[in-house]
Amino acid sequence: MNVLLINPLTPERRMIHNTPNLGLGYLAAALRKRGFHVDMCDGMKTGMSYEKLRQRLLRGDYDVAGVQVLTCTVKRAKAVLGMIKGLNPEIITVIGGPHPSGDPEGVLNDIREADFSFRGEGEEGLPELLKKLRGDKNMDFADIHNLVWRVNGKVIANPLQPVQDLDSVGLPSWDLINPHEYPYSPIGAFARRCPLTTISCSRGCAHSCTFCANTRIMGKQLRTRGKASILEEIRLLYSMYGIREFQIVDDCFTSNKQNAIDVCREIIKSGLDISISFPNGVRIESLDEELLHYLELAGCYSLGMAIESGSQRIMDHMRRGQTLALVEEKVSLVKKTSKIRMSGFFIIGYPEEEEDDILRTIGFAKKLPLHRANFTLWMPVPGSEMTERLRKDGRLKDLDTDNVVINKISWAPGKIEKDRIRKLFIKAYSSFYLRPKILIGLLTEIRNFEQLKFILSRVFCLFSLKSG
Repeated sequence: MNVLLINPLTPERRMIHNTPNLGLGYLAAALRKRGFHVDMCDGMKTGMSYEKLRQRLLRGDYDVAGVQVLTCTVKRAKAVLGMIKGLNPEIITVIGGPHPSGDPEGVLNDIREADFSFRGEGEEGLPELLKKLRGDKNMDFADIHNLVWRVNGKVIANPLQPVQDLDSVGLPSWDLINPHEYPYSPIGAFARRCPLTTISCSRGCAHSCTFCANTRIMGKQLRTRGKASILEEIRLLYSMYGIREFQIVDDCFTSNKQNAIDVCREIIKSGLDISISFPNGVRIESLDEELLHYLELAGCYSLGMAIESGSQRIMDHMRRGQTLALVEEKVSLVKKTSKIRMSGFFIIGYPEEEEDDILRTIGFAKKLPLHRANFTLWMPVPGSEMTERLRKDGRLKDLDTDNVVINKISWAPGKIEKDRIRKLFIKAYSSFYLRPKILIGLLTEIRNFEQLKFILSRVFCLFSLKSG
């Protein structure tokens, strides 16, 4: 069977970080290992378009089309799936990704053009499904890991079964997600060295933050790759693709302290001259002096600090499991014991917030010795506890999925109008960054004109914020 994996997203409007698609890369590797021929069409790559996808479908003799779906790309995914079925009604269409994982029961009712869907990880289930459809394997749909399927018009979502041995998946198919085929777009806007790419070293999260759907996608058990597998991938990217900076996108890399130290030791022992950053944020309670020492020796120069709020009331409601005092303690520890630069992550527009909570967050961000701050609008992503609670209470109706993006306010707390959220969001960025010390620090981080252009485009996106 010939399989085409598709990310229909195009970069001009929706996203800023056009990084290699690790999810599709891992899926491709799992399918290839089981004898399937795989091609990929990632709309985030330089020069990609719907017409090029259409031509690919016309040229290729594909039996299966797998489409990755984010909440903001539901309508685009439906259009792509409709085009696929129009060109070849016999092709098997499968969807997966964050949106189907967050709403596994509802997604096949919303996206009728899809024959099957997967929740969570698909590296084990998708090959099983295709083998069954090809006639190679006699098994029930109910036994296929993470499959969402229809029977007599009813949607059935199989239980979430995370991959237990991440090393068994193998490395992503980097030949299909070649970092050089994507535009310059580091997560977090800043990077120390080029070329760069993202890698993932763990999956899952043992925490229960109300704004996050990670546990619905990856499960509550933290699973880590072995140090040998991680170093193998780093060496491959270093030697074959010339990568000199690695952005580790794990949410919980430092939560398993011993594994994190073991990985750092292997990198140090390898002698590779690389830089490392954690742009997605780490759990701050996991940081201590020993771990910071090894991170810095391994090449880490930048840490995202997952703080989220400057209001203890809101932090408790989010179930962050941390206090403002602990945040101050850990941020001070990083500053005192290392030269690692810190970016603080904060959420604005969380459903239970009042304006005073947002102002506390802005003040707290400015009080901390951070080098950068990322203020993110709360988004009603399917699968998060807060989103489900709002739906149950009737406070989230007629949501336009196109608006669930970083440059639109898709929802606002009842006591704060969307226009006021917009002004507070702009106030957060302007009051944090328009300080001489912060501005000078940012200027020292700009390495080339391409990076400057990217940063300016990000600033434009943030300050052209719209109410959805």
